[in-house]
Amino acid sequence: MKILKVLTIVIMILAGKTAFAQQDSTMAQRDSAISRRNDTALPAYLAVKDGLIKSDSVGVAAAAQKFADELIKVRLRSHVLENLMALKKLRTDIIDEAKAIAATKDINEQRKHFANVSKGFWELAGKYRFIKETKVYYQQCPMTGVTWVSNSKEIKNPYYPKNMLTCGEVKAQL
Repeated sequence: MKILKVLTIVIMILAGKTAFAQQDSTMAQRDSAISRRNDTALPAYLAVKDGLIKSDSVGVAAAAQKFADELIKVRLRSHVLENLMALKKLRTDIIDEAKAIAATKDINEQRKHFANVSKGFWELAGKYRFIKETKVYYQQCPMTGVTWVSNSKEIKNPYYPKNMLTCGEVKAQL
């Protein structure tokens, strides 16, 4: 009888360990899927920036819509509800600006909205580190004060690519 009780306890312990191992595996798969989903926002943003450097308003509009779509998918997490709500509002503001870029073919209007997108995107990236495995640089044109995010230290000014392509400086990095 004692052996049967001990055997039952051992089986229950082993079953519990198996359940925890399966749960850990499921959580790791979910976190991996979230990381893959979150890693798409930066390349989409960079496509908008690169289109502005080329002064390709049609390409910029398409890239801005893709950026808005990818940013919607970014899963934000915070342990404090107020922080989470602030992150979500910031993301919504960035998405609205990206959609404004997508809605116009006027390159100068697109650049005005891009200034707001860039400022918000940098703030979001700094508060919630969803950009993985890539160094990003916050760059600024000292003549105008406008900023943008780049994955390279090399300055390519998306606001004045014809006259001041290399005008700018790195202000920060993540």
